[in-house]
Amino acid sequence: MASLRKWQIHLETGIKYLGEGNSMKAEGYLKESLEVAEELDVPVIIAFSQRLLATAQVRNNKLDEAEKGFFRALQFCQELNNNKGISEAKAGLASVCFVRGEYQQAVMFYKEAIGIYPQDSSPLRLAVLYSDLGQVYGRMKKWNKAESVFLKAVSFCIDQGYSRGEAEINLYLGEIYYSQGKTQLAQDKFAKSARLFAIIDDELSLANALSYLAFILWEKNMIEEALLFQYRVVALYLKHDQRLEISESYYLISNILQYAGLLDEAESCLKYSLQYYNGIEFGLAVRYQSLAVIAIAKKEYEDAKNFYYNALKFYQYYGDGSRIGEISEELTYLIKYDDVCIKENLYKLLNGRNVFPEIPKHEIMVKLAQTLMRKGNNLAALRCGWRALEIAKAMKYETQEIEMLIQNLSVQIRKKK
Repeated sequence: MASLRKWQIHLETGIKYLGEGNSMKAEGYLKESLEVAEELDVPVIIAFSQRLLATAQVRNNKLDEAEKGFFRALQFCQELNNNKGISEAKAGLASVCFVRGEYQQAVMFYKEAIGIYPQDSSPLRLAVLYSDLGQVYGRMKKWNKAESVFLKAVSFCIDQGYSRGEAEINLYLGEIYYSQGKTQLAQDKFAKSARLFAIIDDELSLANALSYLAFILWEKNMIEEALLFQYRVVALYLKHDQRLEISESYYLISNILQYAGLLDEAESCLKYSLQYYNGIEFGLAVRYQSLAVIAIAKKEYEDAKNFYYNALKFYQYYGDGSRIGEISEELTYLIKYDDVCIKENLYKLLNGRNVFPEIPKHEIMVKLAQTLMRKGNNLAALRCGWRALEIAKAMKYETQEIEMLIQNLSVQIRKKK
């Protein structure tokens, strides 16, 4: 028998799982709450349950179902003259458009959601709507518009004393400044974000913000400062046993050290990166290839052979034909030629190919995607992955690892259906 209490229990449980990032369980409970609401035949709670269920469905990549749900909730709210509900339903429709890549439609829905949002409702929710709109503008590379709405969002957070929101939006601002080549402004925003995360004692988010800073400082050739931040990142991830982030952080450090010519230290960090790595074969192959390159630079040719063999094995598992060809050619130099001068020429060949590992400009977004994935927020991670892919293609960087990250995230999202 339907009861208001039963509806409330299902709803609250669904909201709890939604907040924890477990959208699959959330969807189940929210679907049950909707069924009870429909038995009760109370339009306001039907609309509320329908909208929350659609929110879970977006996170589970059930976009068609979510779209129908948001439109249904919108219809109920319009009949009830419920402006808050109308705003939330339009924001939901905007989120569906965003995931589909229909950015103009997403902008239209977000603007309508903001325009009808009641002035006496929560300013923080309005900050979220502005922040979401800013992310759409960022995807469209409309930097000035993105900056404008992000600044509005952050002003609401400051007025309400919501430091976490302020910190997160500063990261977004840093990203759009960096995308425009405004490196100092980006650095200032990342530093502000890091200070705020430190104040609220969110150490994992702090580690992520410090990674942004380390990357910026490295680009400025401020090697010591970059290493200082990145070693702190490793310490924070070690404290919280974030193995994938530990591996990626050591990999970044190895790149910085190799750039500085500290080959022994770079090799040591790469080995730590391998020790903590638990991702796809491509990542293993890249790390072994990097170790081989360092070994060649150190004239440790037997070690280089072994590292290349491992790299070749994992590239074969992954099925990367172009990389298999490269590794085979490099191995040929090491196996066929005994002359040291010829082997030293291999280092020059590698240098000409630019295979010495350097952190590309999309690495920040990749790291953010990986952090979100570890937190279970796969949909947000997927968005970051697509942004990383967009940057990498624009800068003509290798995109296979990012594409695999996106593929893995998509699989995980589909599994939650």
